[in-house]
Amino acid sequence: MDDNEYPPESDRRPHLSVERHLTVGPHVYQLTASGTGDDRIGLALVGWNAAGEVVSEISGGMSPTDLAPVADALTSTLAGLAALRRQRLTATAPSTLPGLLPKRHRNQGVRWSAEDDERLAARHRAGANPKALMEEFGRSRGGITARLEHLGLITPNGVPVTASTDGGPGEETEVISEAA
Repeated sequence: MDDNEYPPESDRRPHLSVERHLTVGPHVYQLTASGTGDDRIGLALVGWNAAGEVVSEISGGMSPTDLAPVADALTSTLAGLAALRRQRLTATAPSTLPGLLPKRHRNQGVRWSAEDDERLAARHRAGANPKALMEEFGRSRGGITARLEHLGLITPNGVPVTASTDGGPGEETEVISEAA
């Protein structure tokens, strides 16, 4: 069929075509959907920044019977991704400001020495509170707790283990720890 001919009479199905434009901040989005209603619907989404560069692009096709479930799936998926991105940006926002880097303990990631283990055990047995141990050893609360557990001075539940006088295994004692 050349450009001057009309489509055959048998192909008089209604043609579906939707084009939407949306501006969000500096970005402009164009959404185009087209099809005959019974056949596969073509879908394209393109987004440009203020400089005219393409920043987002999605295209594909779907059956008209899948429109509702695909719309639901896309809506929930994109909303979830947007929420995760906001959460990540909010969590990292302070670190992007000069002088406001997240607190890092001076010995974070440094191996514990035998001397550190002995000193930690002695300070723990002497009743030092977690905050004092954190400051003294330059470690996080989790680092102090993990090392005390590794040394057998506390249980996995954080309960101190006292030395037994009969040479057998120590007994657990309940202690209320203070919050940081």
